[in-house]
Amino acid sequence: MRVLLVITDEDWYEDAGYAAAWVRALEEEGAEVERLARVPDDWPVSGPPAGRYDLAVAHVLVEEVVAYAPTFALATLLEAAGVPLLNPVTSIVASADKLVTHAVWAAAGVPQPAAWDLARLREWPMPGRQMVLKPSLGDGARYIELVGDLDAARRVEEGWRADEAAGGHRRGTSLLQEWIAEPACARVFATPTGTSLVYEKSREEGALVTHGTVYPTVYEAPPEMARLAQRMVAALGGGLMGVDVLVEPGGRLVALEANAPFGFDVTDPEQGRWVARAALAVAERAAAARRTAAA
Repeated sequence: MRVLLVITDEDWYEDAGYAAAWVRALEEEGAEVERLARVPDDWPVSGPPAGRYDLAVAHVLVEEVVAYAPTFALATLLEAAGVPLLNPVTSIVASADKLVTHAVWAAAGVPQPAAWDLARLREWPMPGRQMVLKPSLGDGARYIELVGDLDAARRVEEGWRADEAAGGHRRGTSLLQEWIAEPACARVFATPTGTSLVYEKSREEGALVTHGTVYPTVYEAPPEMARLAQRMVAALGGGLMGVDVLVEPGGRLVALEANAPFGFDVTDPEQGRWVARAALAVAERAAAARRTAAA
């Protein structure tokens, strides 16, 4: 299988090691991997080489979607030219905006924390309860706050807008979300039909957010969690995503977010193997569909 990894080559992201992890995992499964960060200079004249790629893994970050960055332009071109994408452009865009993700999941009946657009609220939607304020555009648990009323939420939002005006990250819509107190947060790599092991994220007692890719507890996905993770990806039209599921103290499972560009623990070979095999299975299905269409 010939795979194109679309990922930024900017120094600030290279040190994260995700590109190297993807290349290593795919090559260990026998794939030939090429890497691009932008549309090559000759493609506007020649187009992408016909039949060169069996799959494109478009690792397009949220801020790159917002800015229509070179990686996003390349992913769009590849899909339009008929190259199978691990996650189609629609799913990349829908998962980049948390408000859109909530709406898609609501339409599909996926259980999730209730959420509102702050700008449209005139009354506090959950009287007597604190809520989570987060930007609809963003990842890595950045800028998340716990607030108790509309005035507090709007003061935080004012700070976001001032930072944006000064050249900071774009936050998009301010999202007010139901607060699930003291949950376990489970990261699952999922396709519409399969799931990896469950990697429970590290979170200090009382903390609002978790610690990235530190996973103190790993276990087989219970059937209910596996089904939920698969539904989260399928509803967004994704092929393979890193999804986060909250487990309430009483056991209820709710969908928190889905990530089309996801990283995995570079120190855990099992994660890399599962992700690479799931990605290559997408390429194999696409190749089989092409053969059937040509027959």
